[in-house]
Amino acid sequence: MTHENFAADIPSSLVEADEALTLYGRWASERETRRRCGSAERDYRPEGWQAVDARRESKPLRMTLQDALVCQRALARVPDVERAVLAVLYVPRRMPVDQQFRLLRLPPRLTQQRHLSGLRMFDDMRRLVYSRPNDAVSG
Repeated sequence: MTHENFAADIPSSLVEADEALTLYGRWASERETRRRCGSAERDYRPEGWQAVDARRESKPLRMTLQDALVCQRALARVPDVERAVLAVLYVPRRMPVDQQFRLLRLPPRLTQQRHLSGLRMFDDMRRLVYSRPNDAVSG
């Protein structure tokens, strides 16, 4: 089996949009699990040298709620065909990316084209939403 690259090479003008979508994808996939436990156990902090080392490790960069809303609104304005490719590439799921694209019947060349065009549209929409900050909060 050959390893096919479904993601396109990101031009320097779209690196910021790529990073924003990566953070948004992590935020979207983690937000439900983070709010599962409402009991006192969520505040439990194990003791021991391993637990102390784990707490000292730097936490991954998280997205603020306002930035997540801006990304969500911008992504909602991207057409469905491109948005589906962006969702597969940026929102982590248990099923591997190549299997998801096979189910969607999308070849690698087409996914790369839709990835770039969707990323451009997302970047344009995100800049538009950022230029109108009330739109990001009020909807």
